[in-house]
Amino acid sequence: MKLDEIKKIVAGEEYNFLKESEHLGKNIILLGLGGSHAYGTSTETSDVDIRGCAVNSKEEILCGEDFQQVTDMATDTTVYSFMKFVKLLMNCNPNTIEILGLKQEHYIYLSDIGREMLDNRDMFLSKLAIKSFSGYATAQFHRLENKSNGIALGKRNKNAILHNKIGKHMMHLIRLYLMCLDILEKGEITTYREAEHDLLMSIRNGGFLNGDSQPTDDFFALVDDYKRKLEYAENNTALPENPDYKRIREFVISVNERIVTRKM
Repeated sequence: MKLDEIKKIVAGEEYNFLKESEHLGKNIILLGLGGSHAYGTSTETSDVDIRGCAVNSKEEILCGEDFQQVTDMATDTTVYSFMKFVKLLMNCNPNTIEILGLKQEHYIYLSDIGREMLDNRDMFLSKLAIKSFSGYATAQFHRLENKSNGIALGKRNKNAILHNKIGKHMMHLIRLYLMCLDILEKGEITTYREAEHDLLMSIRNGGFLNGDSQPTDDFFALVDDYKRKLEYAENNTALPENPDYKRIREFVISVNERIVTRKM
């Protein structure tokens, strides 16, 4: 699906909740693509995922309240509250840090505060990425094992049903390693994996699955290779142990002050 088509879909009635929700509307500071469209691994049948962030209201700030997030299951949309978004970013949470690394044209909407956050995204990067991404990668690997072990040999119909799901889990495992390596080695968040597109799509489309829909030895060798690269990057990264809490705190104060004083 082309980007113009996606933007037309998001502008449609199905996404009216973005305007009508008491927490969203004019409070949205960032809205962009998520999922396979953001990673550059979409197919003709890929769903549209939308991810974003909305600032807290004046009342919420003054009362110490937080709406956490607004999720619309029908459209697979998640918009985080500013405060929750910042907390997740400080831990280098993969699901949120990737939102700061989209291709520029993949942002559907950016307010001045949203652009300010993107311009200062380096303040969230630290060695905490190792734990957070490794945790997600391990969870992805367990999902892959569970899917694979759940297939009985010879049951071709079941194999066909799960074939694409297994390939997708395998692809995301490698993608997580690639993103974490960029963060550790370059201090960059690169969500759209253009350089590795062919490899990732080959994995997704079953190029590393055998006739019984099991991951091949070549795939496990690839995983081991990325684990070694990640271990080396962990020991040689120039990133600090923790994010720049001082800059983040000053940014949060600045944003909330502008909201409370109506200077947004």
